Amino acid sequence: MKVPSIMFMALATGSLLAQDAPRVESRIQLFAELSRPAQIVVAQTPGDVKDQPDNQIGLGLRFLGEIASAPGWYYEVGGMLDASSKFSLNTTGANLTDVKVTDSYWCIGAAWMKKFSEANTLGLHLEGRGEYLRIQGEAITSTDVQTDASTTYLRPWLRASFDHTFTGVGVDKHPYIGVDGGAALVRTSQTRVPDFSQYDDRNLRALAPRFSVGVYAGMRF
Repeated sequence: MKVPSIMFMALATGSLLAQDAPRVESRIQLFAELSRPAQIVVAQTPGDVKDQPDNQIGLGLRFLGEIASAPGWYYEVGGMLDASSKFSLNTTGANLTDVKVTDSYWCIGAAWMKKFSEANTLGLHLEGRGEYLRIQGEAITSTDVQTDASTTYLRPWLRASFDHTFTGVGVDKHPYIGVDGGAALVRTSQTRVPDFSQYDDRNLRALAPRFSVGVYAGMRF
């Protein structure tokens, strides 16, 4: 997955637009996002045994560019680097604490940004995310199994944001900070207990985070 390349292109695009279209607002932001993989059934003995990886924090970059013909509407592109955490189940006959789940993504989408003042902005964002999910490590159940599987999950996310711009700093460039929260609009349900020796796409996608919260800081041009 080439998230760093996407981030570089977003940064380059932002610089060009800031020069060529000064009347159209552009934004670049660095963000930190907190999410958690979903809970799944990992064993049946005979009842369901569930586990959920811990919280994950990922760092990323977004670029937003206002559409000249539609003030207040923006397109956006960006991505998040690897965020990972491990399962916590450790009981007699089952130890998954060495099994790590990793998530990263690229995204492209559209946003509507409402300015309540020159300093405060509320945003609604619809994003298409290409999420790269990977599970790896040693699962100790009836036998010791090494697992390493990955998949890509394309799905829409809805995100809301609120930010504050420090308008007294700079003339053409203004720093800002903000918070946001997102929710996946598509979710995959688990249909069978995973075989850790051959972890399939459906179980991986069932693990994908369903919600996220984040903080960000950036520059307005």
